[in-house]
Amino acid sequence: MKFIKKDYICPFCFNKSDLYRVAFRCSNSPQKCSHEADTVYSEFRNIKPPRMLPKVVHIPVPSGARDHLKSLKMPREAACSHCKETTYTRLCPTCHSELPHTIGDYKDLTFAVIGAKEAGKSHYISVLINKINNDIGENFDSSLQALDDSTIKRYREDFYDPVFRKKETIQATRSARADISVKTPLIYTLAFMGKKLFGGKKIRDVATMVFFDTAGEDLDAEDTIATENKYIYNSSGIIILLDPLQLPDVRSQFSDKSKLPSENTDLEDIITRTARLIRKAKNLKQTEFIDIPVALTFSKIDAIESLLDPSSSLKFPSKHNGSFDIGDFETINSEMEASVKEWKGGGLLKNLKSNFKNFAFFGMTALGSNPHGTQKITKLRPHRVEDPFLWLLWNHKLIPASNR
Repeated sequence: MKFIKKDYICPFCFNKSDLYRVAFRCSNSPQKCSHEADTVYSEFRNIKPPRMLPKVVHIPVPSGARDHLKSLKMPREAACSHCKETTYTRLCPTCHSELPHTIGDYKDLTFAVIGAKEAGKSHYISVLINKINNDIGENFDSSLQALDDSTIKRYREDFYDPVFRKKETIQATRSARADISVKTPLIYTLAFMGKKLFGGKKIRDVATMVFFDTAGEDLDAEDTIATENKYIYNSSGIIILLDPLQLPDVRSQFSDKSKLPSENTDLEDIITRTARLIRKAKNLKQTEFIDIPVALTFSKIDAIESLLDPSSSLKFPSKHNGSFDIGDFETINSEMEASVKEWKGGGLLKNLKSNFKNFAFFGMTALGSNPHGTQKITKLRPHRVEDPFLWLLWNHKLIPASNR
């Protein structure tokens, strides 16, 4: 379903621009149109000396009543002012990154996956994208496609191969300040099929989705969050991964402390810093709620299975098959909220309720086993990985709901 858009957000630098404000890059060969140093692109990517790239083409901004209709659409092409060659390669005017070809046409969703160090963010993204590509695609008649070679290469090398081929854990994500590649997102289109009025199939909706894997230490200080994680306050949904083994009350129930992960950033601190960042960026008063949906997701739920009620719904597979099952969601949400209270996570609950308008609780495991000390995944058993993602899609009206 297409809709009228007035602006867009670059999936690389996260600056918002009016729909008609876009640059282009010349597509002619360097023999016919010489390259030049792109200092804007190079500074954003921390490349020194500046990279020599095809010329950036700037187009006039529509003005006056006669050009009013032009401002309602993103330009599709431009002619290089030097060689006159027509180019279709659109750039963000702020960082000169190449924009996805779908931008300006469909819903642009950015999902921020954040959490403390060792919460399992990289493993979650690895398994979730594979799940979207297979089970979710089949159950919801949807198709996931990478938008560029960078996404294909990065997902394959950094996420898929370690977990699904080598059966090894993924090395900890480096800070965005230490590794510029962390700023490079995974960008996909997710197309949903529908039926035509008189039979046959059609594409009923498309979403351009951007996934980020944030290093846990990038959430340890507010100044780092503000400079390196701008996408958080421009996101369409936030999945906060929390390791239940970081809760003191949960840790106290394990006699063998050697199998527990080292203590990291306090869970309440992550929520507090995230909320404060969004409030400052959006200029929200303390009395106003943040309208970004938040999926508070406890990872590694298999590690605390002994603490769960024997009849807990968390021990059973998801029921979201072709629609978002409201009953299953409400049961899991209630169970997890009750568990948080039982684990003395009252401060965490208060932080959520006083800051976010729409939030829900989930429990899942990306690996299904504890590779502690070995880095080897003996048996990959993902469980309820898709729940928070489907909840976000449902919030954005991309999938139907049912209450069986």
